[in-house]
Amino acid sequence: MSRNAKSRPKARPSRSGGGTLIGIFIGLVLGALLAAGAAWYFTRNSPFQAPPTSTRGPVSEQPPLALPGKPGDRPVVKQDFQFYKILPQGDSASTEPAPVRPDAAAPAAERLYLQIGAFEDPAEADNLKAMLALNGIEASAQRAQIADGRIVHRVRIGPFANPEAMNPMRARLAEAGFTAAVVKANP
Repeated sequence: MSRNAKSRPKARPSRSGGGTLIGIFIGLVLGALLAAGAAWYFTRNSPFQAPPTSTRGPVSEQPPLALPGKPGDRPVVKQDFQFYKILPQGDSASTEPAPVRPDAAAPAAERLYLQIGAFEDPAEADNLKAMLALNGIEASAQRAQIADGRIVHRVRIGPFANPEAMNPMRARLAEAGFTAAVVKANP
């Protein structure tokens, strides 16, 4: 009763590869439908949207809201720039020569200043002066005419009585990233 292994009928292999691809396809379709349904639900029932306040019709048909003030008044434009409050001279942005305050310890013959920059454009001098003010350093912009007739706007700190008095300020300027040149000026 022994049978030959060759005489047995071979079993047909099952086709399981097609079932996997169909499962992936069905999963993608269900996921897309679920995402679309969730998007529709959340856009229709968003907790971040205010409900319509009027039953008169669409929002575009409502009259505009009344603003404070009388009709025809000029709109109030409040420009609260803190930049100008930081500057030592307040709201004025003139580059006229600043009054030099005499230092009691400075000799009458010459005064020492730290000059941070000299510019032909007064706006550049004001910008540098403002950057110094933002670092807590008070500077002045002085208008001067140089030998070839051009007008320059010098940004200076001082006067100082002697080089020892200006060294702490030079160190503070270096910490803030500014370079300064020592300038001797007569009154």
